[in-house]
Amino acid sequence: MLSLTLNLSSSMELRRFAKLLAQVDSTIPFIILAFFPEHKLIDVPSPNFQQMIEAYHAARDAGLKNIKLGNIGRFARTEKDYEILRELDVL
Repeated sequence: MLSLTLNLSSSMELRRFAKLLAQVDSTIPFIILAFFPEHKLIDVPSPNFQQMIEAYHAARDAGLKNIKLGNIGRFARTEKDYEILRELDVL
């Protein structure tokens, strides 16, 4: 298992990494976890719903096909949010 921390304030890093993985195998399972601010990074906010959806689209547009979002409770707040996530099949 590979764990990589990327800053979602710019999807460029994620897009570059996803494109590299897609070149190896576009069906590699790829999970984007919402960040939990803890300890020394307590001042860094968790990503919001829009940032997580943008990260999903960046990975998909880079060619990955098996993308899931994790720590959903950190960014999905409404039933509409969950409906969108179900439609994208990322749960």
